[in-house]
Amino acid sequence: MIWLVVVLLLYLAVLALAVRVSLYPVRSPIFLSPGALGVPQEEVEFASIDGTPLRGWWVRHDDPTGIAILVHGYLMNRAELTPLAARLHAKGWASLIIDLRAHGKSGGKKSSLGVQERFDVEAAARLARETYPGAKIVLIGSSMGSAASAFALAEQPGIADGIILDSGFSRLPDAVLGWWYFVGGKPLRALLWPTVPLAGPFVGFNPYKVDVGKALAKAEKPVLLIHGDADTLANPAQAKRNLEMAGDRGEIVWFERCGHSEARWLHPERYYAAVEDFLERLAKA
Repeated sequence: MIWLVVVLLLYLAVLALAVRVSLYPVRSPIFLSPGALGVPQEEVEFASIDGTPLRGWWVRHDDPTGIAILVHGYLMNRAELTPLAARLHAKGWASLIIDLRAHGKSGGKKSSLGVQERFDVEAAARLARETYPGAKIVLIGSSMGSAASAFALAEQPGIADGIILDSGFSRLPDAVLGWWYFVGGKPLRALLWPTVPLAGPFVGFNPYKVDVGKALAKAEKPVLLIHGDADTLANPAQAKRNLEMAGDRGEIVWFERCGHSEARWLHPERYYAAVEDFLERLAKA
């Protein structure tokens, strides 16, 4: 009987450690910059809506067609979407690339997988609006950055004119289970599935109520989804649900045999073409 108690306590300790490590992520180094790609680079510091200090880069344009707010994924930083900023600069767009809280050079220690990060996106969009009054603004997120962007736009529809979700999840519990599957396959997902309900007290909200699809239904703006049909973290069913929730404002571009956030690396020209076509139509609207 004692050994059963010991095993149970060890299992609970493993679950608690998994939650702790997930919510307080290791920061990856910045590995690429706009300047390294030959476009303007300007360091920027500003505060999130809740006061968390944020850092990022402006990639300015003298007469921009619009402004892209580029928002990275979990365990990444502003470097992730820097190549997109360089491409957009060549097409006449300025970009504000940010480090979300607890990532890159921004402040904060705890990640909420897109929930509190919505404040960071909103603050970035407001800064862009103040810097370039009257310009079109689009939110472009990767994975967790997609969720944060969707939540920000649902809460404050006036901060942007459109949104692009690259490999976005639909419901947070599915994303967490998808993450464990992505990291260690079915055995790890089976072992760590209780981290979803266990995380509630640690994050201060109910994970089962975190729903990107419902946010897109409230966002009131054009939505482009970019998704790989081999994504095992945010599986295709989640993308289809997001598309359904977006209604007639939504469209999706599928990338065959691409996993999570792989489309821009495996099929860059097609990826850029999809983004640029959406932005061109948005600029003319």
